[in-house]
Parts: sequence; C-alpha cells; structure tokens
Amino acid sequence: MMNTKEKIFEVSLDLFSKKGYDSVSLREIAEEVGIKKSSIYSHYPSKEAILMDIFDYFTGRFDIGDEDIQLNENNPLLENPEIFYHKGSEAIKNMIFEKKNLKIFKLILIQMHHSETIRSFFENEILTVPLEFWKGLFSILKQKGVIKKDSNPELLAKQYYSFPIYLLLEMCSKYDDIPQEVLEDFFDQAEQHAKFLFDSVKVK
Repeated sequence: MMNTKEKIFEVSLDLFSKKGYDSVSLREIAEEVGIKKSSIYSHYPSKEAILMDIFDYFTGRFDIGDEDIQLNENNPLLENPEIFYHKGSEAIKNMIFEKKNLKIFKLILIQMHHSETIRSFFENEILTVPLEFWKGLFSILKQKGVIKKDSNPELLAKQYYSFPIYLLLEMCSKYDDIPQEVLEDFFDQAEQHAKFLFDSVKVK
C-alpha cells in the first residue's frame, strides 16, 4: 500500500511522461492523488522538487552495484569483455524492465528541450557519465592488450553506446507500453552489436 508521498511521486511521473512537465500543475497532481493542493507541500516544497526526486530515483537505478562489473583494471573479467558486458547488460535489463523507469526516460525525451534542468540531466546522466565509463573500459582493455593498440577508446565508447540508445529511442517512439518480447529483442540486439564491436578490435 503506497503512502501519500509515494502516490504523489507515481501520479506526477505518470502525468509528466504523458503531458510534459510544464503542462502539469500541482493542482492537477493533487486531484489525481485525491488530496488538496496544499497537502502536497507536506511532502514536496515545489513541483521541481518532485521532478528532482524522480531523477534521483532514476540515477539510483542506473548505479550498477555488482562488484563484478566495476571499472577496475585488476578485474579478471576484463580479460573477457563479452562476459563483462553481459553482466552489465543483465543489470541494465532488470532496470529497464521496470515501467517506472521507461516513463522517466520518456519524460526526459519529451521535456529536455523545454527545461534546462531536464536537458542538463540528460546530458550528464544519460550521455556524459555512461560514455566516460565505457571510454574508461576501452582504455583499460587497450592498456592490457585485450584490444588492438591503434583502437580509439573514445570513438569505441560512442560506437558501443549509441546503438542501444538508438534502440531505446526506437522503442519509446513506437510504444506507450513496451511489450515484453520487444524488450527481450532489445537486449538480444544490443549484445549482438557489442560482440560484433569487440570482435572487430580484439587481439586474436
């Protein structure tokens, strides 16, 4: 059973992802929750505070805590990047399968050109941070001699990361509620692409 703050969070996310952040008022959120507008202030000081809570939740879900997939040059799994990627893929897969997270991603896509806060969040959390992680991974693989010496870690990171982002954009553009089989196919394609990319630069 959700408490009032949780209901405000869920209703706000649902409305924001369907109508856009700017188009939703606190009064509308309160009506959907079944409370007075003034009651929202007992839980959130502003509409933006709700948005930041949503972003904090989303960022937390992207934090991969499995020690096996931490970026450490002494990690033995880095000798076999396909296994490293697969573990990371499974962690992300579990996150993406939550409808709440897909709603947040749609909210970001809808609103990022209308809100500096959302645009900055997209640029940092969706683009910069993951790309830096994968650039670091390819740099370590290059140093360890797992991939070719003439490999460009930054370019590989962009090539690697852009394909799953494209697939995610494609799914969000086609479906309001993404079918389970489509999500499964998303990860199959993403792993096939990762294997192709790794095979093209791996030292034989």
